[in-house]
Amino acid sequence: MANRLQEEAACPVCQEVFLNPIALSCAHTFCFHCMQTWMEEQKDLKLICPVCRGVNENPPLEEWQVGELILLIAQHSSQLEQGLHVNDEYLKFWEDITLDAATANPFLVLSDDLRSVQCGKICQNLTEDPQRFAYWACILGTPCFSSGCHYWVVEVGEGNEWALGVCKKSVDRKRKSGFSSEHGFWIISMKAGIIYTCSIPETRIPASPGLSQVGIFLDIELEEIKFFDISNDALIYIHSNFSCLEPLCPFFSPEFPGEGDNGAPLTICPSGTHPFLETSCEVNEIFAVRNVRMTQEETIL
Repeated sequence: MANRLQEEAACPVCQEVFLNPIALSCAHTFCFHCMQTWMEEQKDLKLICPVCRGVNENPPLEEWQVGELILLIAQHSSQLEQGLHVNDEYLKFWEDITLDAATANPFLVLSDDLRSVQCGKICQNLTEDPQRFAYWACILGTPCFSSGCHYWVVEVGEGNEWALGVCKKSVDRKRKSGFSSEHGFWIISMKAGIIYTCSIPETRIPASPGLSQVGIFLDIELEEIKFFDISNDALIYIHSNFSCLEPLCPFFSPEFPGEGDNGAPLTICPSGTHPFLETSCEVNEIFAVRNVRMTQEETIL
């Protein structure tokens, strides 16, 4: 996708980003200087297109839409690079994760589609089940993974307390103490604007003010799990060099409810969507300009 954007903003003659772009009546666009040099080399009074070799009867026009595209790319290059990098590298590993209701702590409330979980104030399920987390408001996701690369994104919204990551399928779900890597948990947790790791020693990372979506990329062969702040295009943390000979399961722990409200939910984003591209007005504007231009070219042709 990044390559396609660069192609849209590149002159077919010099192969560089357009400088003072102009459009011929055949719908091909060039830098003004490139077209001027081309005409001088041709020594022909006719305006011949360097691409299609068609003769253009009308004078070239300033291509303001391409100019807008170039300006937007320049202004938001860092966001584009990060967002498109995630798209190119990780989206092909996107997993259709759902919540495993059998593992849910009795106080958790699940959505009908098993993609959203929230911590309630009353017990939802009194049935004893060895698969359930008994003391902590946690739930596992499905499927579990034994090999390969896997990517999913979780909407954390405005929650001030949550935990996300992976854990061994065999973790003790009746334990009363916290979660750490030595007990088979590789997660990050949010508490009052600070992100904590389960590593030893524990690492504290100030969370970005606009953090609302967390991308999780698991590479089992490299023994690595990466956490991304999708909304702010930033790497949060990497758990690396963990060794596990059994399946790993997605792990979720939503915010506890306060006195006056329920805790914020955690929601798994649907497979096949890219939150960065969907929520970025700047990127949408770039593609809107690009689509208008392509539509006009198709109409001319």
